[in-house]
Order: sequence, then structure tokens, then C-alpha cells
Amino acid sequence: MKQSNNYIKIHISASGIKKNSVVLAMGAELKANFCIISRSWAYVYFGYNDLKNPLFFNKYRKKLDGVLKKLAVKPKIIAHDLNLSFLSTRHAQELKNTGLKSSRIIPVQHHSAHIAGALASLDMLNKDVIGISCDGTGLGIDGKVWGCEFINHCRGIYKRVGHLNNIALPGADKAVLEPWRVAVALLYKVYGRKLLSLKLPWINKKKKIINILIDMIEKKVNTPLASSAGRLFDGVAGICGIIDSIEYEAQAAIALQKQAQRSGLKENKTYQFSIYKKNGFFVLNTDEMIRQIVDDLIEKKNVIDIAACFHNTFSQMLIAMCVKLRTRDKIDNVVLTGGVFFNDIILRQVSRGLNKKKFNVHVPAKLFLGDTGLSLGQAVIAGNYK
Repeated sequence: MKQSNNYIKIHISASGIKKNSVVLAMGAELKANFCIISRSWAYVYFGYNDLKNPLFFNKYRKKLDGVLKKLAVKPKIIAHDLNLSFLSTRHAQELKNTGLKSSRIIPVQHHSAHIAGALASLDMLNKDVIGISCDGTGLGIDGKVWGCEFINHCRGIYKRVGHLNNIALPGADKAVLEPWRVAVALLYKVYGRKLLSLKLPWINKKKKIINILIDMIEKKVNTPLASSAGRLFDGVAGICGIIDSIEYEAQAAIALQKQAQRSGLKENKTYQFSIYKKNGFFVLNTDEMIRQIVDDLIEKKNVIDIAACFHNTFSQMLIAMCVKLRTRDKIDNVVLTGGVFFNDIILRQVSRGLNKKKFNVHVPAKLFLGDTGLSLGQAVIAGNYK
């Protein structure tokens, strides 16, 4: 692996991609990056931030064109995210329609790309692995928002095998900016309309608009579903009254983590949760945890301890799911990916807990932990597409 400013070069093993394939992958839209695989080498260029900013988008396009000319290659495959509204996806189609007309366009699911990129960077593409990908948002193959996914990698195939229970997002993108909206959805899932009588100060202040959100949830109006770890962290921060609205990505989750870091609560103190099976997937059920968080708040327990207990519980949820999957699928390797693992508490607890359960735990470099190196995984998956 060779790295310099905004660029990294990685050797891809023979099992990682079809021979003589030249692949271009476009990355996502936020934390934009692109990757070209040619002659068993992956060239990943990153640092283009949000492509919705014209300055960054122009920089991204110019660099991509320049690298293609420098490498003197014409990709046979162009990979992009499933989200058709991303500027990176639109640019893939633009390239196909202009200078790369003979290339094949292949969409790649966000969380599978996370895991593939991690495996490629760790030289583990020949290993069977349970991949955990926890972040805020990524479009799933079912059209829903994903974000806490368990995806098995076996012989080049990526298969979703488990996920967090779905959380309603009343107001869609507004729910990302206003964590209390996610809090309402989590509470409604447990209490129904009785949530309005809960003795939480913020509920009393927002009763009128909460009634509107409940109507939206019940009528499924502008309320997409998300199996998102990021939204769960947001919602718990909202329930606890830690934060009402955010100004930057992951602000609510960071605020919740800071509260937890102030606590002296032991790691073995957790809330209850369960795992059930639905439509062939194992599903992490958070309902009892939410009920116990509310009970603690009503009993005036310290918010820093509630935040710590939530972190402990979330870590144990991931560990318990891996144990269940290993029992069925006989896989001992686990790779951790996604922005949630930038949370030091979660990364430490999950890694340590899995090691105690005799798993082999693998964590990629930070570049491939989040979206900054997502294009590498897109390229690897597309390069092996049949």
C-alpha cells in the first residue's frame, strides 16, 4: 500500500477481481472519492468533500479525467452507488454517454462496498467474513435506507444476513437534522400515541407538532424507514434531551458519546434487547432498550449513565448478532466498517467483546472505515460482477 496526499495505491490479489478488468468506481456524493483498478492495482483518489458544492464537483471531474489520461486506460466497467440522485452516479452515466460508450454500468450497494473496500485494503478478499457496516445512510437494494447491516462475504458474494430494526423518519431529511423527530418515531414504535403522556420535558413542549408527526407515521406520509445505526444514536440523543437539532454530520451521536465518556458506569451494565428473524434476516430489536431508557429518564437517573448504558447495549447487540451468525454460518472472521466505528467506545467494546468470543476481528485503516475510500469497494464488487 502506497499513500500520498489525497491518493493511495493498493495491490489487489488475484482473487479480488477478474483478470484484465479495468474498472472505474465513482464513490458516493459526500466525502467524494473515485477509484480505478487496472493491472491488479487500485488507485484511490479522495478528499473531494461534498459534490453538491460546484467547486468540489469540478475538482473531482477534472482529477478523474486527468488520471484516466495519465494511466492511459479506458474502463470496461463503471461502478456507482444505488442512489440515482447522487452527482457521482449522474457523472457515471455522463461518462458512459460520452467517451466511454462501450463500458458497462454497474450499481453497487453502499454497505457491501464498505465491506469489500475494507477486505481489499486488508488483503482479505479470499476470506469468508461477517461484515458489520454501521453508519447513517445508504440506499438498500430494497429501496429502504440501510445503516446497521450484517453482510456475509463468501467467495466473492456479499449477502445481507441481518440488520437493525427499521426506524421511521418523519419528515425524511428533516429527521436527520432534527433528532427529536427520530426520538418520536422510536417512542411511537414502543408506546403508540401514549407517548404523548410520557413525563419527558421536551414532549410536553412539542405536543402539537408531535401529533402531526404521529399522523405522518401512521399514514406513511414522507416517512421512509431506515435500519440505520446513525439514526438510532440520533433518536436516543433526542429522547434524552441532549440535542434538539444539528448543524453538522453526526453531531447528535458525538454529543451522546461525550455524555457516555463522562460516566463511570461499568461495561456489563446494559439494557435489554432481542434478536428475531423476519423475511430470512436476523433483526436487532431495540424496543425494550427504548422502554428502559425512558424509565431511567422518568426516574431522574443521570443522563451520562443512560448514555453509557446505551453504548454498552449497542456494542452487545452487535456482538450477539455475530455469535448468532457464527452458530449458523460457521464464520469466525469479522470486519468492522462504517462511520459509527469512529466512536472510540463502540470500536473498543465491540473489538474486545468479539475477541473474548474467539472471533478474529479486523478493522481497516480510517480511510476505508468511512465513506472516504468507498469507491475501492465499489470497484472490487463491480470488477467481479458476472
